[in-house]
Amino acid sequence: MTWSSAALPAALWVSALRGTDPAVELPTMIELATNRYQRLVTGIAAYQTHPYRRMVAEPPVLWQREGLRLLDYGHPDNPAAPPLLIVPSLINRHYILDLHEDQSFVRFLADAGYRPLLVAWDGFTHSATPVTVEDCITAKLEPALAAVRAATGRPAVLLGYCLGGLLTLALAGRRPEDVAALVFMATPWDFHAGHCRLARSAGQALALIEPVLQLIGRMPVDAVQTLFYAIDPFQVIEKFLRFAEIDPASTEATRFVALEDWLNDGLPLAAPIARTLLGEWYGQNAPAQGRWSIEGRTVTPEALPHPAFVMLPRRDRIVPPASAAALAAVLPRAESITVDAGHIGMVSSRRAPDTAWQPLLHWLQKTIATDAR
Repeated sequence: MTWSSAALPAALWVSALRGTDPAVELPTMIELATNRYQRLVTGIAAYQTHPYRRMVAEPPVLWQREGLRLLDYGHPDNPAAPPLLIVPSLINRHYILDLHEDQSFVRFLADAGYRPLLVAWDGFTHSATPVTVEDCITAKLEPALAAVRAATGRPAVLLGYCLGGLLTLALAGRRPEDVAALVFMATPWDFHAGHCRLARSAGQALALIEPVLQLIGRMPVDAVQTLFYAIDPFQVIEKFLRFAEIDPASTEATRFVALEDWLNDGLPLAAPIARTLLGEWYGQNAPAQGRWSIEGRTVTPEALPHPAFVMLPRRDRIVPPASAAALAAVLPRAESITVDAGHIGMVSSRRAPDTAWQPLLHWLQKTIATDAR
């Protein structure tokens, strides 16, 4: 028998080899790989049959436009609460920030006395005309911010998560009078800093995906997910191997299923948006190179007068801390904090309220009070 045996998928062969003594004989290696395969199947089946389903009721819609809803998480008995316009990434759905009722970043902020207004991107792949990143800012977020100002009578804190931070950065430059402060959570700026595997993979992927973009006008969800899986191809295998050992009735299992459901509920990207993200941002590093513009005006964080808080997840493999730290370095009034979490963990893990949310809350309380004087 040779190593090219078809008895198991190639990925499982390689996975079984990881950390294994190269002197292990082939029959033992086959047994190890077979056990891993059986555990993997058990873990996947346990996920697929788990009874958890997200049943979180969404709050009222304050304002909407094609492809965007503005969800109002503010408490009705506190209409004067400072507004927070929260913009998630265009790639995944908004509810990672409201995953379930006992693990909700936006509900935490509402309970702390703020009025979170969460952008829910619903996708643009069926629009009559192709939607660009520029459209997302000028035709979607600008009027959304104007609606927040009209509803609350005061400027808003702009909070951007991941690539949503780049959108809020451009938005603040276009409507500075409607902005009280800026918060960036795991937002990349220098896409080539920190030996980012995702940047290399994404930049190279555009040439491969371009025929699909031209044919169907969008980048399918599966293609988007493949880029993230390329960061660590074994991550999917390892997480389901671990899930096979978890009590399905446990809180840990419910959290796993909730997060996995969100990961599998991504958004296809309209072709112009995909080209900007993959080609200009990841491939050419246009923002940090001073070559990203909106309606002819370069996006320049150096010119923003607002206080800013930049959160850097220490264990982020999607946005390396160096990439996000580059934004803090060019903002004139920025404070930064390194959070002991990963890219998604900073908004969804059990430790997130203590490690990430509380420091943000303290900064908001200090900053809003200081700037109000």
